[in-house]
Amino acid sequence: MYQIIRTVFVPTLILIAICGVTNAQTKDLPNEPRFKLQGLDGKIIDLAELRGSVVLVSFGATWCAPCSTELRALEELLTEYREKPVKFFWVSIERPEEVTNAGLRRYAKERKVSFPVLRDTGKMVFLQFSPRVRLPMIVMLGKDGKVDAPVQFGMRAPLDAYKSDMRTRLNKLLETRSEADQ
Repeated sequence: MYQIIRTVFVPTLILIAICGVTNAQTKDLPNEPRFKLQGLDGKIIDLAELRGSVVLVSFGATWCAPCSTELRALEELLTEYREKPVKFFWVSIERPEEVTNAGLRRYAKERKVSFPVLRDTGKMVFLQFSPRVRLPMIVMLGKDGKVDAPVQFGMRAPLDAYKSDMRTRLNKLLETRSEADQ
């Protein structure tokens, strides 16, 4: 009996676990996502209008400690890319009853965030890239408006390695020619 359990049941459980993890980690990404989100300043950001620029979108929440760390790293990167066609955005996925616009403004000010803060209160944009909430989440788009896979979840430590990875991806996207460049 023990032999049957060991040779049939255990491998079956391992296979089920592997398939479950694989399916949980994959999501068909939209090739050319489209969205319009409102910023805390009242402006509507339309992704379609950003073609010709590399776009980095960080999804997060005020309760997410790694999101705060990531914001500091992204702010440092922004200073390096300020003169290049790169746009940074931070998108809160929190509902208004979780955090008000005033609360988000205060959060951004305390963290010295200088790039636009947007809201995705219904997670309609977020869920295009992930079937469940895992924060922070970075989505990068090339100058052609296409997603540069993979979507990145979480923060890699140490912080310098994380920033190095982001620089590598941003530089690759900046070097890629698009129709807007021609």
